[in-house]
Amino acid sequence: MMDWRQILLVLMSQSDRVQTSIYFPKDIHEALVRWAQAEDRPISNLVVRIVSKAVEERQKQQNPPQ
Repeated sequence: MMDWRQILLVLMSQSDRVQTSIYFPKDIHEALVRWAQAEDRPISNLVVRIVSKAVEERQKQQNPPQ
């Protein structure tokens, strides 16, 4: 199993990635910092995982299996 550093290197090397800036309310940022520290990963990696799962769920809701 890859650790977060290896995963981050793979993600950074993929050419289909784009960079963006996000401004969080202070309380949300603090919660994300604690969550990321608990999982020993960077906040950006955690946010990518959370957003990816949310997008996947939304796509499932919009395109239910037939």
